[in-house]
Amino acid sequence: MADPPRKRRWPLYLAVFAVLLAFAAWWVDRQLEPTRLTATVLARAGAALGLELTIDGAPEYALRPEPRLVLPKLTVRQPGAAAPLLTAARAEISLPWDTITGGDSLVITRIALESPALSLAALADWQATRPEAPFELPTLTSGLRVEEGTVIGGDWRVQALQLELPELREGSPARIAADGVFTQAATTLDFDTTTALATAGLASDFEFAGTGRLRSDGLDVPWTLAADGRFDAGGETTQLAMAALTLASKSPVPDMDAKGQASFGEATRVNLQGTIKQWPEGWPVLPAPLSASTSPLAYTVAYEGAGDFSAPVALVVQREQTRFVGRFVVDDILRWLDAGETAPLPPLVGTLSTPSLEVSGATLEGVSIQIEEDAPAEPEPQE
Repeated sequence: MADPPRKRRWPLYLAVFAVLLAFAAWWVDRQLEPTRLTATVLARAGAALGLELTIDGAPEYALRPEPRLVLPKLTVRQPGAAAPLLTAARAEISLPWDTITGGDSLVITRIALESPALSLAALADWQATRPEAPFELPTLTSGLRVEEGTVIGGDWRVQALQLELPELREGSPARIAADGVFTQAATTLDFDTTTALATAGLASDFEFAGTGRLRSDGLDVPWTLAADGRFDAGGETTQLAMAALTLASKSPVPDMDAKGQASFGEATRVNLQGTIKQWPEGWPVLPAPLSASTSPLAYTVAYEGAGDFSAPVALVVQREQTRFVGRFVVDDILRWLDAGETAPLPPLVGTLSTPSLEVSGATLEGVSIQIEEDAPAEPEPQE
């Protein structure tokens, strides 16, 4: 007696299912083959950003707990640009399936970069070509890590940069730890910092804490800096409101505190008020009776000009009834600090007024001293 039709069909169904399963396995393996998967991800990212993303070497991938790509010798460049925007000896990126398969979300699980180098000039050139669009912060569910990074900005750079960002979500708190070495000409600044944002995005309250060491020619001092306030980068200029800032160092760098506002855009504007705790030991000795006072020195600083602080800075300093109103240039002050005892007076221009001053054993009352720039040297006569 023949088997019922249903019983005879089940081997056929099983065979078809096996073929489909094999085809699906082949298709998935083909789509997830490292080179093909890498090309898909880099092409999608490059098209979205208007950049060329290339690698040199064989990529790797893993599927658990989700797709993870390892990219050797990554180069990111604006099409047609001579210099790359970013390079990295090794880049590791973990992506949710939704991101790979074409989802609209900007969710990335984790990014890890080894020996990356970022050019701020190339970054600015690329940003200038981008169409205006609402800012969208990517989500990094497991954060960002940078090892031995470099940031190049004009005549300065940051080297040996270590950066750790455990998590990044729009509107959620974020905490960034960074350490490295800032160099500009003969000045070196070692830093180890932590920045906490109340809400990740273009505007947030923040807290900053950092320590390190400042070296510049003959200067070699430690420093500790703490600050809190709020920033807003949502407009044409970045606004910074400083609720409190405290700097502790060693002479000739003064211990001081400050509060105020700053804005950064086409022009840089700074307005700070605060106190210098005490007259640093390495500064020139004040004449009596100023030298007898232990009161803090109240000051205000105002600046408007280029972002490199090359324009003059307005300064008002007051201790009790003694008051100085004048201006200075940052580079001139740094050179004076480096010069040590060879330059007895700081390079300031302005007016000093004080009720009394002792000079060579004589007491002068109602003193007002005008400090002017040195006259240019007279040319030597030609023989």
